This record gives sequence, structure tokens and C-alpha cells, in this order.
Amino acid sequence: MIRIRLGARGLGGVRFAVSPMGSAKDLLRLVGFNPGTLTPSWRSRATDALTRHRLGLLAVVGGGGPLGYAPDFLRPEPPAFLTDIDTALHQIATTPQERIRYELAEAVNGHSWDPGSGHPAPRQLLQALGRGEDHFARRLADEMARFWHAALKPSWPAIRTRLEADVTARASDITQYGLAEALNRLAPNLEWRDGELLVHLRTDSIHRLTLDAEAVILTPSVFVDRALFCAGEPPGTPAPRTPLIVYPAAKVDCLPPAQDPLIGATRRKLLAELSQPRSTTEIAKRLYLSPATVSYHLQILHRAGLVTRARRSRHVLYQRLGGMV
Repeated sequence: MIRIRLGARGLGGVRFAVSPMGSAKDLLRLVGFNPGTLTPSWRSRATDALTRHRLGLLAVVGGGGPLGYAPDFLRPEPPAFLTDIDTALHQIATTPQERIRYELAEAVNGHSWDPGSGHPAPRQLLQALGRGEDHFARRLADEMARFWHAALKPSWPAIRTRLEADVTARASDITQYGLAEALNRLAPNLEWRDGELLVHLRTDSIHRLTLDAEAVILTPSVFVDRALFCAGEPPGTPAPRTPLIVYPAAKVDCLPPAQDPLIGATRRKLLAELSQPRSTTEIAKRLYLSPATVSYHLQILHRAGLVTRARRSRHVLYQRLGGMV
């Protein structure tokens, strides 16, 4: 369990952020550590980007190894609500040397790979690190840039729309129920209790940490189904960072009524049908609407980034973003 103790000042420092680089890291970790949780389309897109662009080092570091930990410097601390991709890549490339040494030592010595088992750190990682931390950081930034453009950039407008809508929903929760209840609603394994923010880890995890913090960054992701703790460390850690918690973004059909001016009753019904790919004709039959009416509403939802579309044979299939992950 992770315990983050927040006093009055710490509560005042709680903020939300939308992170394009964080989304890329979450996708990388799933490809490397738990690919079965990805839809075939995302799994194919990510693995194709890694293979086609020869991003071997990024796959090793970002994938998390057999034990699951992927170094946190691949997810830079967001300096603002929305950080552009170039700023985030610069943050990776200029990560302090001592921070890289600290995180990779944690990874190599038991968080990602177990040196005492049949899963030691890959030679590729050790060879790259042998050229120095600065070179290592610049190379990973370059590979992350190529991965971002190949795998995530085409879908980022839609993903960003969903993440920003999620934060809007959380702001509504804070207004209606207060910050404590809003925090409890973020993820099933995240809990606010007696002045502490608790991240309940999986039952097989041996990681335990209690720390005092003057701020916490909360960032939604479409690639996680439970809260993940990143970056916060006890005193004495090199180049310490603000504790950051990644939580699962709400599904499109879980958004509050404030979204009704865009969605409305008909479009909500369409979104409910699009948990799996469907054609305009199929949706029209299921909802007893004309194909022209369905097509009109789907075009609006597509422009808003709430659904994707792909051509298969002679048909164009639509799917809501929430059904892609």
C-alpha cells in the first residue's frame, strides 16, 4: 500500500493534469507487461510502431520487465494542466543523471528484473546505459518521439477529448460532493481516509511506502483500469518529484449531464451501441432510425473525438473511444 499524507497545504496542492506522454508510457507498459488487456487494434498499432521504427531500447525500458516497473522519468512531471509533446520530450532528454541512475538501479535490482533469477536486466539496456546517462536519456526521448507519432498521435485528439471530459466530470464531483468523495470516486483501489490518500496495490505486491507530500498530481488515462502510483519518494531521493497518481478515465457514457448539449438522448443511445464496431446500417436497424439520421449524428460524434471510424471491406465501422481499450 502507498500512503500519501496530506495536510491542509497538501490538499491545496492537489491538481489534475492531462499528459500525452503519460498516455504513451501507459500504452508501452501494457504492451510489454500485460498485452492481453489491450484490444487487438491497439496492440497491433503499438507493436508495429516498436518493430517498424526499431525502438528496442524503449520497448525494454518502457515495457516494465517481468516484474512490471517502468522507470518514472519516461513520464515527466506535468508542469501545467496540458503539456505539449515537445516540452515533455525535452523533459525526458534532460532528466538529471542522478535521477536516471536511481530509477534504473531500482529497476535492475528487483523492480523490473530480478538479478537472482532467470530474468536479469537485458544486455541492450546495460550497453546503452554504459554510454552515460545523458546519452541514455536523449536516446529514449528520440525513441519515445517516434513511438508517439506512429502509435498515439493519430488518436490523440479523441483521447485528449475524453481525458479533458473526465477532468470536467471530476470537477463536477468536487463541486457536488467535496474533494474527499471525489478522490474516492477516481478508482476502486484509491481511497481518502483520515488525512491520507491510499493507493491499494495488488495482493501480490510487496511494495510499501508512506510519505508526506505538499501536493499530488492526478492524471487520467485510457490505458489503465486501476490507480497507479508514480514518482513520489521518501526524503533523500535524488531529484525528488511530486507524487503522481494515474487513474482510469471515465467511460464516455459515464460522463455527467453537463455533456448533454453535445451528446443528447439520441447520441447517447448511439454511443451505448458502439462498445464494439458497428456500421451505420447496423446501428440504424438496432435503434429503429433512418441511416441518414444515424450518419448525421455519427459525423458530429466523430468530429468531437468521441468515436473512431475504420473501413473494413466495403463498410465503415464506428466505435466509441471507451470501447477501444
